[in-house]
Amino acid sequence: MKFKTCLLALAALASAILPLSAQEAPRVDARLKFLSMTRPLMDIGLMHDKKAEGLVIATDMLTDEVVYQGPNRLELLEMKSTSTLSVIDTAKAEESDQKKAKPPQGVRAKDSTKKYVPAGKPPFAWIDLPSNQGRLHLILLVTPGLGNGIIALADTPGSGPLGSNRYLNLCSYPIIVRLPSGDLNIGPKGSKTARPGSNNNEYYDLQILTTSEEKEKLAYSGRVFHMNSVRKLYLVSEAPGESKRISLKVVEDRDAPAKAQPRTATPPKGVK
Repeated sequence: MKFKTCLLALAALASAILPLSAQEAPRVDARLKFLSMTRPLMDIGLMHDKKAEGLVIATDMLTDEVVYQGPNRLELLEMKSTSTLSVIDTAKAEESDQKKAKPPQGVRAKDSTKKYVPAGKPPFAWIDLPSNQGRLHLILLVTPGLGNGIIALADTPGSGPLGSNRYLNLCSYPIIVRLPSGDLNIGPKGSKTARPGSNNNEYYDLQILTTSEEKEKLAYSGRVFHMNSVRKLYLVSEAPGESKRISLKVVEDRDAPAKAQPRTATPPKGVK
């Protein structure tokens, strides 16, 4: 009896110290949009379990929505291309040892097909998404080489309607966003969403101020054209130097256009 109890205890201990890959990893269901904070990211892949989905992440616009269902650790990795030449046999042909020989009569060659596969390198960016929270809606800001390379921004449906602007403060100090509709006080790493208080298709004044020892310092001032059909994401980050200068990145986001419906032809008179 004691021997059996010892075996059960050892089995429980072994399962507790198994690496995460050997256990059942937490899984998530997410709807994602990506944005690169540095340079356009080409030839990269998003891992879905053991498969990679190719992505192109731009710096000036969000990607289309990506459906992700997989481990809570989301990984981005480099991809490499492979080209394969397909040959269709339409008649029996003799084999040729010449590497660049023309296809024999009756054999038609197709164009090279480019495929992308993982390059075999470790992920260049990753993030642990929260599990057991239902479906997630996130914007993922990708900055390779900075920490784990990804910052997640909640994007719950309805939280940023058309005509509103979202301000994300990536600085280590608070900022004030001054709009016609009022001031937004945003702490470090915080974000707020608001309508600017402007009529459609009109300009308004936007100011961003930094605060230090209860003193306000103007960091940005400009005129902005407002459209009710567009939502904007303002990314405020620290510029190099010690004077609390900011770097501003603005990304527009529009609803996907409705699919065109096929035109219904009107039958000629007298034709049913």
